[in-house]
Amino acid sequence: MEHRTGLPPLETLEAVLGAARLGSLSAAANELGITHGAVSRRVAMAERWAGLRLFERHGRGVRLTLDGERFAARIELAVAMLEDSRATDRTDHGLATIRVGVVQSFARLWLLPKLAMLEGSPPDLRIELEIDSRHMTLSDARIAIRLGRGGWPNVISEPLFREALRPVASRTIADALSGQPRIEDLLRFPILHDASEAGWRLWLADRGHAYEADGQSRTLPGHDLALLAAASGMGIALARLPYGNAFRQSLHLIPVHPATTDNPECFHVVMRPGPRHPAVERLLHRLREAARSIESAFLSAPMP
Repeated sequence: MEHRTGLPPLETLEAVLGAARLGSLSAAANELGITHGAVSRRVAMAERWAGLRLFERHGRGVRLTLDGERFAARIELAVAMLEDSRATDRTDHGLATIRVGVVQSFARLWLLPKLAMLEGSPPDLRIELEIDSRHMTLSDARIAIRLGRGGWPNVISEPLFREALRPVASRTIADALSGQPRIEDLLRFPILHDASEAGWRLWLADRGHAYEADGQSRTLPGHDLALLAAASGMGIALARLPYGNAFRQSLHLIPVHPATTDNPECFHVVMRPGPRHPAVERLLHRLREAARSIESAFLSAPMP
């Protein structure tokens, strides 16, 4: 393909990012408020400028080629850096603004309750949350907090705190399981999964049992929702400790088995390699302090 000099119009790049994110030229057109043909022409213009084939047809949609993935990633980073250059010194509040990408349950259970502490006293930075289940574009003023085993490519990931898994339930179910219940006793009740079956499979495997899905089990899209379902008497959930312990206590959920299993996944702070905004360094220091504090508080007052 022919490579042209000069920068392409911004709307061509918006069309590429929209089609990449949505997997459809028609969906990108609806989002941008233009026609399918206009999106197609803008994508073609971007391809001519880059000298690369950015998309390939896939079923009824489109997906990025390998060249397209690299191209789109660079566009996202450039847009993020432009936005950061505008937002890190907001004139309305005079504070450096740091964007933090998180899943909704982490924002609710952990980050928002600590937001005032993380922003400083008196405040010397402002945290803007981006609720998103995918890795957002990182920059010198953007970080993400993600659950996993770490070691993701092309980023720096730092674990916040380790987790242990322990079954909890409402008072009604706990009373029915009084004493030292057998695993078979727990499995008479519906099992509540936190986003996936991995936690329960691991906990049961450590007790010498294989998890078998049944019609009673439910999967909830978030740890907070799994604990809420348990509190309403819908079944037994795995509390992730110390992460979900404060929320567990507020819901009066009771441990129904003494055994815990280490969770191989934990929340990590995810950053771009290289220089970072000074406000990000302050935030990282406070996140580490908050993580140490929650671990220390949990260990000094363990669950019954």
